[in-house]
Amino acid sequence: MLGYVLKVNLDPRFLEEVGDLINENKLVNGVQRLINGFQRFINEVQRLFNAAKRLINGVQRLFNEYQRLINGVQRLINEYQRLINGVPRFINGVQSLIN
Repeated sequence: MLGYVLKVNLDPRFLEEVGDLINENKLVNGVQRLINGFQRFINEVQRLFNAAKRLINGVQRLFNEYQRLINGVQRLINEYQRLINGVPRFINGVQSLIN
């Protein structure tokens, strides 16, 4: 069986370098978490923007349907006016047939 001996360097400069590396790694991890959080924020803003666009499109469709309804009511009123205006002509036509 082979045995390995791990020699630990307890030199203060070495320990300081190890500490610096650990702190640097924490900094890198912190920056990565910050970037990930910012990406999630951007995604949420994009979802919010898309929802706002869908809302605007829905309002536009609602307005268009309202306009169609108004146009339909106007056509109905116009047809009713034509009907009313046609009654005297109808009466005159009937009277001319009788006479």
